Amino acid sequence: MSHKLLIEPVSGFIIQAVTRERPYQPFERQISIPSDVGHLHEVHGFAATLLAGADYSEDEAHEILLALQEGVTNAIHHGNNGGKSEVSIRMALFDTHLEVSIRDQGEGFDPNCLQDPTLPEFRLRSNGRGILFIENFMDEVCFKRHNSYHELKMVRFR
Repeated sequence: MSHKLLIEPVSGFIIQAVTRERPYQPFERQISIPSDVGHLHEVHGFAATLLAGADYSEDEAHEILLALQEGVTNAIHHGNNGGKSEVSIRMALFDTHLEVSIRDQGEGFDPNCLQDPTLPEFRLRSNGRGILFIENFMDEVCFKRHNSYHELKMVRFR
């Protein structure tokens, strides 16, 4: 089955350009990929291209890309359970911050029920650190359950 990569402006939003000493182009874009980690490179390329003009340092952009990768990987493996559903990623740059949202068709989860990966009994596990990375790399993180999808929203201030 062939899948078409969708990269297009999200309609219905008005983002006004701001004059800055080091100008950047505000944006709002989205991409949808199949629930397959083989498509993570598409998400990385999409986000890296957008972040290149966003006036974040190389280290900050790297942290954002890592948080995005963890969020998308979780959406594929845990949200959609590797099924045939899609994962949608939206990135919006504003004067004060970057917003990233990741949507899957899963039922969601209670983040308060996650095991603490910093406890000695969980330190050697090969998984379970994604949310910890996301929370450390981003300034705000929230999980929302909607009628037909689960959404992870992340914010990184400028």
